Amino acid sequence: MLNHTRISTVSAAIIVLLSIHFLSIDYVTGFREQKRLMYDAYSREIGEKSKEAHYLYVTAETNDVIRTQRDVTDEQEVSSSSPCPTDCWCSYLYVPNPWLEIRCDNRSTNASSLLYEINAYLLGVVWNFTTNLLIHTTPLTAVPESVCQLKGLTGLNLGGNPFLTTLPDNCFTRLRELQIFGAAACGLTSLQNGLFDNLTKLSFVTFQRNNISSIGAHLFDVTANLPNLRDIYLLENNLKEIDTWPVKRAQLFRKSRIDLSKNHILRFTNSLGWHYDCDSAPLLSPVKLTYNNITHLKDLLGGWNITGLFCHIHSRS
Repeated sequence: MLNHTRISTVSAAIIVLLSIHFLSIDYVTGFREQKRLMYDAYSREIGEKSKEAHYLYVTAETNDVIRTQRDVTDEQEVSSSSPCPTDCWCSYLYVPNPWLEIRCDNRSTNASSLLYEINAYLLGVVWNFTTNLLIHTTPLTAVPESVCQLKGLTGLNLGGNPFLTTLPDNCFTRLRELQIFGAAACGLTSLQNGLFDNLTKLSFVTFQRNNISSIGAHLFDVTANLPNLRDIYLLENNLKEIDTWPVKRAQLFRKSRIDLSKNHILRFTNSLGWHYDCDSAPLLSPVKLTYNNITHLKDLLGGWNITGLFCHIHSRS
């Protein structure tokens, strides 16, 4: 949200044009919540064909803890050479395709021993029934190493683990088939470069409602080689500055969704050396910056080295 309350008529008009033609930084109230963020992604990727499916989604009203809404009860026992971790529940969840779900609602301590138990359990699972894994509502403080060894995974959701503050290097890059990644409602404080490099099938990531205050400039930049990544959700975090990677992606990919709303963004940096002028290719998708601490339009234009915005606005009018 633009917090500056004395915006001139000309500046206000520019802001409206920006929200339509370039960036979504308007101050319209009633921003629609991403109530079924993960479910929408699953529907697009998996191709749901029946309303009688099991829904898996993240809701704003429930602190983004994973909730299930079952229209059909159809559970199948998971085959593993090791037992499900103590005080945890291991089963298949259908959304509509099966996900192996591990949840530990009744376990609030012994995170280190839980890591060992999950590692033993996952390495003993017979992975001929699903390629999707959901681990949530646990006291985990680190991602189990066994997750990094599941090279056939197409979906990985680590959301709802409040003590998970960092993600490991050299882990997800081994999951070359990964298409969907979720880590919403955790305790993440930063995202480093290289987490997803060269995952050419990755199409959706969400980090909604964490405590993220910094993001590596190259994490989602085009140099990371993520040609199919269209949906990036970083709303409701603690970001105060952002580099030019969102507009670089929006310039290349049509119908992408990059949501940076409900942060504290007030600074715009350009370590990637981007420039936007009258000869630049237009942006094909919006970048959502609503409800941030942007005070002056010149901060965005200057920080991101934008000099040709009005040429594109005039050409569209």
